[in-house]
Order: sequence, then C-alpha cells, then structure tokens
Amino acid sequence: MPFLCRAEDEQLYYVKGKSAGVRGQFCEWVVAHLADSFGLPVPPFRQVRVPQELLDESPSGHQVLGAGIAFASLARTQAQWFENSFISEVSMDLRRAVLVFDWWIRNSDRIYDNPNLLWSPGSKELVVIDHAFAFDDDFWPTVFLQYHVFREEWDAIVHDPALRAIYSAKMQDALAGWQIACDTVPNEWKVKTPGDDELLDYVSALSILDKCKGEELWKLA
Repeated sequence: MPFLCRAEDEQLYYVKGKSAGVRGQFCEWVVAHLADSFGLPVPPFRQVRVPQELLDESPSGHQVLGAGIAFASLARTQAQWFENSFISEVSMDLRRAVLVFDWWIRNSDRIYDNPNLLWSPGSKELVVIDHAFAFDDDFWPTVFLQYHVFREEWDAIVHDPALRAIYSAKMQDALAGWQIACDTVPNEWKVKTPGDDELLDYVSALSILDKCKGEELWKLA
C-alpha cells in the first residue's frame, strides 16, 4: 500500500511504510541499489521520515502508513501502468535486462497480468518499480519463466554463453554495492514488529546473489 506523499523538497513520492512490512522495506531499499547499478530505469529513491504529527492529522485509512522511516520512490507523474501491448515498444536489451535481473534476485512479482512496471507514452520509457517480494523462498524457476512479462527472451539468453557472461559481469559489478546498501538500512527495518510476517535474512539473500559468479545461476533446478 504505497501512499503518494509530498516531501519537504516539494517532490511527490510513492512511500511504503509500516504496511509494507520491514522485510518489504528492506528489500525495496537494497534491491533499488542493485537495480540502479545494474542499469535498470528505476526511479530515484530515498528514505523519508513520516512524522507522527502528519498521521495525527490524516484520515483513519492513512494510519497504516505508520510513523518512522519509510522507503520512498520518486513519482513519475506522466507515467501510466504498463500494458502488455507495450512490450514490443520496449527495447530487446531492456526486456532481457529486466528478465535477467528478476531471475537473479528471485522476484516472481512481475507477471504478465501484473507487471509492476510503468510506461511513459510520450518518451516511450520504461520505469521499473516494486521489489518488495525479492529473494522469494518459494521461488519456482519454471513458474517464473511461464509468467514473467518478458519471458519470451529467456531462450536467447540462456543459450548464448557470451550474453550470459555479460550479464554475470554486470551482476557482480552491482553486487559490489550490496554491503553499502545493507549498512544504510535503518535499524527499525531490522526488527520484527507486531503484524510483520518476517525479516529479511540478508545472509541467505547474499548467497542467492552470489550465484551470479558461476553457471549455477542459469540452471532451472
């Protein structure tokens, strides 16, 4: 449940707070760093503080945002929800990059009917959002490849050793910033609170990301 909020810099942001859970906020923060380094068109992002005074003056339905530090993604006001009819307008390289990145971080939440992508029709630019469900413990490779919005690109990638090597190198370059991203996670996103399902096990998450250093990453099993 992201909320559209205006920050002190007068910019509009989509803000994910308490309702996203501490795991979701943690994932959004660290994966945004990885995606940006990988070269995906993610909106500028930051941490913001939601003051209790703001919530006190807000409607009851907004209380789930919660006070405290939250993840904020700059709103792209000219963008619209991505539709399947736009797929052919996205460059092949970008379609492949999004597919590979989601495969790497085990993000199954970019399916054909709910891609979690935005599209700017005037500039024909893709905007990649929403990584709250990365590092999925129940990740099924075959299901991922059946439903991902850019799944048609998989065969060309997996059967081209040179292309796989290029993507693996990009992943390792992006992974170099993992520790910095983790070190800047607020302490309150590392503590389970009532209503939270779980915390992110970032040791396990790192072991998932480390698979980019070998051929294991590309195997379906």
